[in-house]
Amino acid sequence: MSEMAKTFTFVALAVVSLVAAFMPGTGDDGFDFQAEVGKRLNEFDVEDAKRLRIVTFDAETASTHDFEVAEEDGLWTIPSKQGYPADAVRQMAEAATCLIDREVLRIAAESAAQHIELGLIDPTSSNLSIEATGVGTRVSMTNINGAPLADMIIGKQVPDTEDQRYVRNTDQDVAYVVNLQTDALTTRFEDWIEKDLLKLNPLDIRRVQVKDYSAELVYTRQGIGVKTDLRGEMELHYDNTESKWTAQRLQKFDPGKKTLVDYALGEDESLNEDALRELRNGLDDLVIVDVERKPAGLSADLKVGSDFAKNQDAVSSLITRGFAPTSPSGGGDLEILSSEGEIICTLESGVEYVLRFGNLQMQSDNGAAEPQDSVEGADDGIHRYLFVMARFNETMIEEPELTELPELPAESEETAETETAAEENDAPDESTEEQVPEDDEETAEETDPATGEEAEPEETELSRLIAERQAIDSENQCLQAEYKQKLDSAREAVQELNERFGDWYYVIDNKVYQQIHLSRDDVIQAKEKEEAESDSNEAVPGLPGLPNLPLGQ
Repeated sequence: MSEMAKTFTFVALAVVSLVAAFMPGTGDDGFDFQAEVGKRLNEFDVEDAKRLRIVTFDAETASTHDFEVAEEDGLWTIPSKQGYPADAVRQMAEAATCLIDREVLRIAAESAAQHIELGLIDPTSSNLSIEATGVGTRVSMTNINGAPLADMIIGKQVPDTEDQRYVRNTDQDVAYVVNLQTDALTTRFEDWIEKDLLKLNPLDIRRVQVKDYSAELVYTRQGIGVKTDLRGEMELHYDNTESKWTAQRLQKFDPGKKTLVDYALGEDESLNEDALRELRNGLDDLVIVDVERKPAGLSADLKVGSDFAKNQDAVSSLITRGFAPTSPSGGGDLEILSSEGEIICTLESGVEYVLRFGNLQMQSDNGAAEPQDSVEGADDGIHRYLFVMARFNETMIEEPELTELPELPAESEETAETETAAEENDAPDESTEEQVPEDDEETAEETDPATGEEAEPEETELSRLIAERQAIDSENQCLQAEYKQKLDSAREAVQELNERFGDWYYVIDNKVYQQIHLSRDDVIQAKEKEEAESDSNEAVPGLPGLPNLPLGQ
């Protein structure tokens, strides 16, 4: 065959191949791609979805991010976050809904050759490198028994559309175009949890105690010690009726005495109401950014036994997050100091939150959390470790004032008790009790209701006293029951909170920390000139026709 003939043959074969490639029909394996158009992907019921896994790929670090949420024994947790409790009922239903019954609008690709272009490379592939491109998001759902409901790769958005995406089933090469909104397929931790950490109403705050100190672990010749910079303490009370803060106790560190000493506001000083308002709002806005599990053996009240101190991994976990184990002066279990002080917030109900602030947590290049020492001028995206515990302050619930029972005549006490019991047992049905005419009211009061005979004056007075005692006793019992209910409710709330807080380091936004972690200079301000003059110029009563004059003039 001549060279010219060979050339024509190759050209003819190429043309035939191109025509075959664009002709509708079945592929080489007999699969009818065009028959897929109009079919539905992921046909299952929303309530069947019990586990969701989302895997994404970070091209800059060639690493994957694996997020998982699941229901086990009726409780939703986040296995990818060491089993942290999830608030996932609504979010899981939305995620399942966005995957269910996706109609195939058209075929985007029939082979794997176009997966990179469409963003449909499986992120769990073992051969992905830092140069990998076109990697999609793998989303899988299973039922309670682990049977797959959906397992697909979600790729790029189709150009010039709002909600259309390229997708493929993980075990197939064929790529489809479907309508798919991915907002519900979020891997943001805070989207799947109850992120309001304290869940308090700021109007219920009655006291805030600020313990302003810093603590850090230092190494000495004698071993490991804790260096503490004690600056002061403040106890501030809030009057909800007057919407006003007052300083109940103010203390500052005395370098000479090396201890805290009391002090009072000067005549030219006042509390900074704006800063305290921001403190209250900040406690309301305290949301969870991230969590990490505490080391075993650390109780909710931050006290540990001596065995804990021997566990180097556990101690290291504390130190790197800004919490230092120290021995109390009186001996006993180790206590944990926080590197950046603490705040105690007391509610009207008696529930009391203790917040202890640790080191900064910053995101590393690969997205992993890394503890950091404190730095000045923290920017956006910087977070801080936090320990939280709850306790019950019983003094916040006022005991009821019970009314004293009127005394009975000494000789009538036993008789009164007997008659009271008999009256309660033999009390007639109110619906059938004979009504006494108003005209005979005076007569009825002087008549013994049991015999119908005229009662002696002493017996009438005794009956009145017995009835009064019964009414007062009933009211006292109601007050005591109400008081007990308040105590029980507060104790139950504290228990529930500590069950939620106990196992976790929490991570909060550093901006909120700066908003609620107040120093003496933040809380106390110089009075404005007009206010200071007004306070100092107390007036004496003026004579008629003359203005009041300041004292000393």
